[in-house]
Amino acid sequence: MVKKYFKAIRIKNLALLSLIFWGLMLHNYSEDFSFKVDHLLLFISIIITTASGYLINNYYDLNSDKINNKNIEDLSKTFYRNCYLLHLFTSLLVLFISDLSPSWLNLVIITHILVYLYSLKLQHLPIIGNLVVAFLSSIVLVIPYWLTGKFWELENFNISENLNQIFVIFCFLISIKREIVKDIEDIQGDLKTGSYTLPIVTGQKFSKLILGLLVLISIGFLIICVLESILSIQNIFFFLTMISLLLTFLYKTYQSFEKSDFKTLSNLLKINFLAAGIWLYILL
Repeated sequence: MVKKYFKAIRIKNLALLSLIFWGLMLHNYSEDFSFKVDHLLLFISIIITTASGYLINNYYDLNSDKINNKNIEDLSKTFYRNCYLLHLFTSLLVLFISDLSPSWLNLVIITHILVYLYSLKLQHLPIIGNLVVAFLSSIVLVIPYWLTGKFWELENFNISENLNQIFVIFCFLISIKREIVKDIEDIQGDLKTGSYTLPIVTGQKFSKLILGLLVLISIGFLIICVLESILSIQNIFFFLTMISLLLTFLYKTYQSFEKSDFKTLSNLLKINFLAAGIWLYILL
């Protein structure tokens, strides 16, 4: 049962998110901004909130997951609902026992509302659901920057000066690509449950064109960062790795027609996330 629970909350995705979150935290720490227990409590609340999102999504997607062979055997709607409510309560409780300002509690509450609306309705709409998930993923990664007392400053694209902000933008672009890939992969189940995702509304071919455009935007963004950054060995390694993975993704996108092909594309984007996260620690 524990193994099935971890699968339900997408433990691998949470691990990737945690890897990048703490990598960014370590880069933001300085003499004026050091580790506090409240940072850990906020992180725990955010991760539990993210897990709750997967659980409530499983609750509403049980029928389509069965069609797409993604359902987890022996886990019922009752299990997902009860686990979701427990995670919701726990994520708020963790913040209540911290000394963090009420604004962080408000952020988590708003996140829960968005996650619920996504699972209930927004995921079935073209592009809107994809943007919501990408936005929520980006929010998690901008938190280390917000904890320093700043909201958003981006005067240039020098990765040494604006590491956190550049990572937020890059991860947003990866997330929206991954959501579109997931929609293509799940098209059969979504069709039978009345969804109107991008592949259903526009077709697989057009969705692949959108993916290609997003890859080119991502590569263009990285090239701008290259031109404005100091090209140390670590930075060269990062940019070459990211651009190489994106080019591989682009090539495979136009060779993808079957569900298994899009599963490979999804895994490629996870590797993109993993490589970016590992680079954060190499840079320390």
